[in-house]
Amino acid sequence: MIINYIKIAYRSIVKNKIYTMVNIAGLTLAMAVFMLIALYVKDDLSFDRFHKNGKNIYRLVSDVKDTQNEVRKSGNTGHIQGPIFKREVPEITAYCRIKNGWNTLVKKGNEVLVQKMIYADSSLLTLFTFNVIEGNPKSALDGPNKIVITDEMAIKYFGKINVVGSSMYIGDEGASFEPYIVSAVIEKIKSNSTIQFDLCASFDKLLKSDSQYEGPSAWINSSLNTFVSIRPDAKIGIVNNKLQTITNKYLADEYLESKKTDPIATPYTMRFHLQPLFEIHLDPEYFATNGLENWSDKKYPKLMSIFAIMLLMIASINFINLALARSLLRTKEIGIRKTIGGTRSQLFIQFLVEAFMVAIAAILPSIILAQTLLPSFSDLTNKYFDPSIMYSASSLLLIVTTAILIAILSGGYPAFVMSGLLPIQSIKGQYSMGNNQKFKQGLVVFQFSIALSLMTGMAFINQQFKYINDRPLGYETEDRLRFWLPWEKIKNISKDFKQELSNISFIKNVSGKSGDFNKTKYSINGKETEWIYYEHVDDNHLQLMGVPLKSGRYFSYQYNADTVSNIIVNESFVAKYLSDKDPLTTVLKLRGFNTNIIGVVKDFHYSNFREKIEPMVFYLDKENQAGCIHVHYMTGKLPETIASIQAVYKKYEPYLPLEYQTLNEFRMEAYNQEIREKKIANYTAILAIIIACLGLFGLATFTTEQRVKEISIRKVMGAGVLSIVKLLTSDFIKLVTISFIIAIPITYYFIKKWLQGFAYRIEIDFWIFFMVFILATFLTVLTVSYQSIKTAFVNPAKTLRSE
Repeated sequence: MIINYIKIAYRSIVKNKIYTMVNIAGLTLAMAVFMLIALYVKDDLSFDRFHKNGKNIYRLVSDVKDTQNEVRKSGNTGHIQGPIFKREVPEITAYCRIKNGWNTLVKKGNEVLVQKMIYADSSLLTLFTFNVIEGNPKSALDGPNKIVITDEMAIKYFGKINVVGSSMYIGDEGASFEPYIVSAVIEKIKSNSTIQFDLCASFDKLLKSDSQYEGPSAWINSSLNTFVSIRPDAKIGIVNNKLQTITNKYLADEYLESKKTDPIATPYTMRFHLQPLFEIHLDPEYFATNGLENWSDKKYPKLMSIFAIMLLMIASINFINLALARSLLRTKEIGIRKTIGGTRSQLFIQFLVEAFMVAIAAILPSIILAQTLLPSFSDLTNKYFDPSIMYSASSLLLIVTTAILIAILSGGYPAFVMSGLLPIQSIKGQYSMGNNQKFKQGLVVFQFSIALSLMTGMAFINQQFKYINDRPLGYETEDRLRFWLPWEKIKNISKDFKQELSNISFIKNVSGKSGDFNKTKYSINGKETEWIYYEHVDDNHLQLMGVPLKSGRYFSYQYNADTVSNIIVNESFVAKYLSDKDPLTTVLKLRGFNTNIIGVVKDFHYSNFREKIEPMVFYLDKENQAGCIHVHYMTGKLPETIASIQAVYKKYEPYLPLEYQTLNEFRMEAYNQEIREKKIANYTAILAIIIACLGLFGLATFTTEQRVKEISIRKVMGAGVLSIVKLLTSDFIKLVTISFIIAIPITYYFIKKWLQGFAYRIEIDFWIFFMVFILATFLTVLTVSYQSIKTAFVNPAKTLRSE
């Protein structure tokens, strides 16, 4: 019996090639994207879950409240919290501190390799589940010059894996090359791990070699990650309360110490609490830094899953609509089969088998398409997926299951409707779509509402990025680039390095600054400010950046006070703290010392458009520590400039590669998240409209076939081609218009919410809605008119001959 169903289904599918191809094409696109997104979501949700004790591992994170009651969230701690909490909280069974290395170089003969290194406590290999190939996990990091490496690193450096006891020469954190003993080799770390490294040195090394870890350290310092293991029976709420009690005790002690040097110091309000290991990857509030990587946002799996479901729904609607439309052509077939004894269940199975065959026919093309798109998808999502994963058992099971579900959900309703036709009505051709016609039109409206919402959202997102690109920043970015000198060499080489670059003919100016995210507090008339951005710059940095003065003067090394007590502030600083005073005569206090304002510069967007321009303070660099070098070069001379910088850089740093960015690249880096959202929205909208138009093409083909005799009579009566095309397209344009009216409030709500993430943003102008409607109407006419024009030019004599 099943063979008979398949034979009949095959004949029907082959007979109706256009409908079959439309369905297969739509399903292929939707299922290919669904497979890719499923890989992404599975990867995101699987992060760190390979750690066997993972459900009992937590990271210490903190919330710091300033004097304005604003909360600053941090995923980092200092080096003292782990040992103290372990000692004073019985529920904590172990701790492990992790910190990244800087500019790690590994010497291999005359060659130097740049590698990723972290520092960790000796508990790393017992607390976390990293597969140890060789070595003792308990003692691998119990000495300052022991090193754990991956098998990939072992092969790269030694050419083999069994290398425990061998020596490696490593330079990191400003140190010269030192010998390290390989104490353990682990399997290459999984890509879905937040902890990533090629080499791991003992945290004891940092404690002995870095001055910031000597003596009593401030409780509020945060430069590393601290993980703790909690007893399985522990109550997290109770543990968090204990952490708070301990924190308050130590902060009180630190506050008393700070009062000795700063009489107006205010106490800190800080709360440490536990963040589950499995939540780190998708928690953007406490993002992963300082030895941790791959942090993302929980909205991305949700967002991409929604897009995938939307595309599947649009493709499924095509399936339903075309099946319902074709039912008018199969009424006599249904009537005859019922007359000769066919039951409703048999007909239902027959039509469902056809749906299954169409869905299954889309499986192989969707796999091939997904594999073709995989490299581009990897670039878009910043994840690597092995191409062979498309043919893994889990991927094949997913795509087959998806196809079966689509066949059941999409083919079930048309099969139910067609199998329920009465034999007499079917044979006489008296069947009318009735409510099914309205249902079909409703599906078209729903389908296009989704597609048009995505199209309109895409238009607004692109407009916001155009605004970001076009809006004046308050500083210059053209013909300028930036890079960092090696951190440990800044003080010794920055002055000579900048001087050498200044002597190059096509370099106009060279300057340096200290960093991007330094903050401190000031006292103005005995009242403490909130946290304020500050930077150390050399005497021509603001000029190189094209930041104009509003009043006063720029820095100059000719004035000794500029390197001691003088500062420059921006307009926002004056507006917020000195609105009723002359800033050039106002004295500020920083840690008890007087500070004078010598200049006010105009506000500029050195952060990004998500944040308002905040108060900012500039100091003149006095110790040659402004190691973020900026270069202004002649227009069209970028290649020559880079080559010259690399030549000079190599004289001072022969091993570490130069990593540079143009200022345009640097400022757009802040929008990586939004750029990814923009690309995802763009691609999804394009795919949605393509799939929807495929369905529209199929319906238009069916409609024109059904009305071919009507069109011929109209032509005989004198109707022109234009009027016939208008007749055939008007109904579809009405449906698209209704869809657009529905899409407007949906898009408005979500775009307004998205734009609220920007302090500086576009207005929601309705001309954008109008332009999208015009484009959607044009695409509808273009899709439908092909069949309409083709039918309008058919000779009436051919179609009316049988009448």
